[in-house]
Amino acid sequence: MRDAFGEIIAAKALQVPPALMRFHAEPPERSFGVVRVEGGNRWAQLLARLAGFPPPMPQTRFRLDVTPQGNGHVWRRVFGKHQTRSVLRYDARRGRALERFGPVELELSVLMQQGTLKVSVEKARLFGFPLPKALCPESASMEYETQQGHLGFDISASLPRVGLLVRYTGHIALPELNLRR
Repeated sequence: MRDAFGEIIAAKALQVPPALMRFHAEPPERSFGVVRVEGGNRWAQLLARLAGFPPPMPQTRFRLDVTPQGNGHVWRRVFGKHQTRSVLRYDARRGRALERFGPVELELSVLMQQGTLKVSVEKARLFGFPLPKALCPESASMEYETQQGHLGFDISASLPRVGLLVRYTGHIALPELNLRR
């Protein structure tokens, strides 16, 4: 079952690198890799903690568990001993991905640019209420294929007037997938 990004890739007929196509066409239940996490100032780190994001840490082990749930997937990211959980689903009407972190729901758009899948936050809701643009998180997130054929990522979130909340960079090694199922 494709994940939300796989649905967008298919709907827009995006030409993505093989590692991204493999991953989003049928996300593996469990993937492993390495990650480095950066954080912002003390206020930003407090807000990041409240949102469930990991604290800053040097390069560490990373695990991603993706589990189908209803019409989407639960993504559980394990940064060393810290876990972040979100639910990601595709909204065909809007042609966007919706990702929920607790009471916060983000509406995400996707585009391909120079072999990189770029993800941007278009709208945000808190407890179902739309946030004004001045309070909407910003993202400069991307996925790409590494030279080793891994799925590389550079994910960040910031808030206007607050700055960087979290940025994590790294890669996951993709297991061999049985695409003939």
